[in-house]
Amino acid sequence: MRTQPLYEQYRPKVWADVLGQGKIIRQIQDLQKRSGLAGRAYWLAGGSGQGKTTIARLIAAEIADSWYIEEIDATSVTAVTLREIERVMHIYGAGGKSGRAFILNEAHGLNKAAVRQFLILLEQIPHHVAFIFTTTCEAQEVFFEDKTDAQPLLSRCIRLDLARRGLAELFAQRAYEIASKEGLNGRPLEQYVRLVKDCRNNFRAVLQSIENGSVKE
Repeated sequence: MRTQPLYEQYRPKVWADVLGQGKIIRQIQDLQKRSGLAGRAYWLAGGSGQGKTTIARLIAAEIADSWYIEEIDATSVTAVTLREIERVMHIYGAGGKSGRAFILNEAHGLNKAAVRQFLILLEQIPHHVAFIFTTTCEAQEVFFEDKTDAQPLLSRCIRLDLARRGLAELFAQRAYEIASKEGLNGRPLEQYVRLVKDCRNNFRAVLQSIENGSVKE
């Protein structure tokens, strides 16, 4: 019996399985070869369901074991949260990788006080730590609470803007394969392309629709 939704069950576990984002994956892998991925902050921007969380988790997994990867909803970050991050980020993780990673989802929701504190934290990232911010907002559109300018924070991050074009056919082919494997398929491939476009290239929404029986005869 399936215990996870399809979008989690089929979430890529390795770089080769990530669809449509070859450019930034090469950028990440080149950086890793040159000097490693830790000791940095990353800003991942892209549409919903297009791979931000997957890529953030894969970056984190290169640096830290799972116990030392923390995902945080940026809209809930408080002074207490930041003090705890500042405390633990100087402590090495146990296990084979010894690093730590903090994933800040919905980063455009950071409040002004949190942004100010992150400006300080990102100037002193330990060499075993990474911060990974994810957002659905394009960089030129990002403003924080009270229209706080995002550029000072962005300037401290490696920018990774997800590709938005050419995803429909890739997502449709993968969705077709998953639906067939799960016994949920009953439509030709072109109808999956239409489904992906209807879902605005949100692959999570596509898999949820398949799971709900939308393509099964």
